[in-house]
Amino acid sequence: MFVLAIGQLAHLIVGEPETKSVWIALGLFFTLWWTWVGFAVLYNRHGADAPLQRLLFLAGSVPAGVAAVAIEPAADGDTAVFAASLATTRLVLAAISLVHEDSPPRVTRACLASAALFGLSVVAPEPFRYVLWGIAISVESSSMLVEDREAARRARRDHDWSALAPADPDAAVDAHHFAERFGLFLIILLGEVLVEAGQASSAGELDTTGVWAALVAAMLLAGALWWLYFDSAAEVNLKVLELSGGSPTMARAIFAVGHMLPCFALLITASGVGLLLEPDPPAIAYWLASIGVGMYLAGTRAFLVGHSRVPPAIRTLMIVATFWFGQLHGDLSGHAYLWLLAGWVILCAALATRHARGGTRTHNATVGSPF
Repeated sequence: MFVLAIGQLAHLIVGEPETKSVWIALGLFFTLWWTWVGFAVLYNRHGADAPLQRLLFLAGSVPAGVAAVAIEPAADGDTAVFAASLATTRLVLAAISLVHEDSPPRVTRACLASAALFGLSVVAPEPFRYVLWGIAISVESSSMLVEDREAARRARRDHDWSALAPADPDAAVDAHHFAERFGLFLIILLGEVLVEAGQASSAGELDTTGVWAALVAAMLLAGALWWLYFDSAAEVNLKVLELSGGSPTMARAIFAVGHMLPCFALLITASGVGLLLEPDPPAIAYWLASIGVGMYLAGTRAFLVGHSRVPPAIRTLMIVATFWFGQLHGDLSGHAYLWLLAGWVILCAALATRHARGGTRTHNATVGSPF
């Protein structure tokens, strides 16, 4: 269902390549992202081993799928079906929480409150309906993963992530499974880069060498982006969460909040790649691809915290330069630009790889921490 939703969001930007579409996609992505977080947290803590649990999670996928299909009308202001679907999804999440006796009552209450706010937004006028969405997500996100700010301050001061370990073992998340869920979301988005590239190529003329070469460049770009995260950042993120004892505070900082920006960055990168493979790509295609890659490099932090011989200041400048590659829209064709971007990200991935091969795992986890 989330694969469908991501595809709909990318098509929204590609169909109307303008800044307004990007902002609309961001708002819709934000609501869908926290829906994913809700499922990830509850599944992580309770699993789906019993028939009732499995049925509830399957039931939750139905309104989530309806919300994905309703993205297009929601982008035009007709948000009734989208909001009602998200409200129903949260009712299912509340039911999942309710059937588990060890689940904190606050989670059930938060899901019900969020469902009520999304339901109320169906009849609320603009822009108040979006304010209600924001309040709903704030309520549920603060209850799903409770943030212990005092423990976070102690952890930062003493550089001891074990200080974040929750006193109640039932409040902890399974670090490996939780990290895997968010890695899966990145794979969905990386797949969208390839989907957009393939669709744009097949829609044009595939009998030219340039088009085939540009398609290869898009594949190399997606591969390098995958490498940047899973060869470096993924291991650091998992290690920090393990050191914190599955702390909800750390899970929130690294994954629920920390992964939102790089994930959306992949969405706009996919849109940019799809537009760059069109016969006459608009200028915004260049900016979408470069800004998306720059946000991804900064958001995953794999490139910034690497132990390569390139000084951190130079690596920071390289990320800043990535954001400005869009200036080349008047000098390079879309295909040539894709090759430039692919080569640049491969270089960044190679530099980040050195950090995964050098230094101690504990040190890597320390410098990679969001604190």
